[in-house]
Amino acid sequence: ADDEQLKKYLDVVDEEIERLNKIVVDFLFAVRPFKFEFVPMDVNALVRSLAEFMGAELNAAGISLTLELADGLPLIMGDDRFLRQMLINLVKNAMGAMPSGGTIHMSTQATEDGVTMTLEDSGVGIPADMINRIFEPYFTTKADGTGLGLTMAYKVVKEHGGDIRVQSEPGNGTCFTIQLPMMRRAKKLIEYEESGDS
Repeated sequence: ADDEQLKKYLDVVDEEIERLNKIVVDFLFAVRPFKFEFVPMDVNALVRSLAEFMGAELNAAGISLTLELADGLPLIMGDDRFLRQMLINLVKNAMGAMPSGGTIHMSTQATEDGVTMTLEDSGVGIPADMINRIFEPYFTTKADGTGLGLTMAYKVVKEHGGDIRVQSEPGNGTCFTIQLPMMRRAKKLIEYEESGDS
């Protein structure tokens, strides 16, 4: 019986280490300055490769992913790694809102100065009193969450000179809308804000 007890104990320790490790990684990700490398990129290709990458995990969770990608999108100046991580965080967030399965619909369309992406889920939705706080660091509704997934997503979009908005109704799912400009205005904005503060 002692062996059993020990194995149980070690499993718990393992789980805790895994959890703490995730928190530390998330934390470092939140506080260190990101090194962005902007190159011309195709948002549709990014979404397709993400859908393929997360396909098995979504299937296992009973979630069907549908894509509606517009033709002839302009290339944007973006950092592939960070945009991919931003989308992974949004998809994981959606998965957390659909513990018993559901649907995620991702779409892209061209705008006057860039590209708009939407990610819509059929999950539990976000209560009205929380919706303004979801991008705040360490704000989370999950017991094991660090509350940095959406903060990171917000930071990435802002660094691209873009915008991210959320609409949600409890019980009726959540929709994230991300606008990414072809040219990046973020740098100028940040420099301006910094000189304005001093």
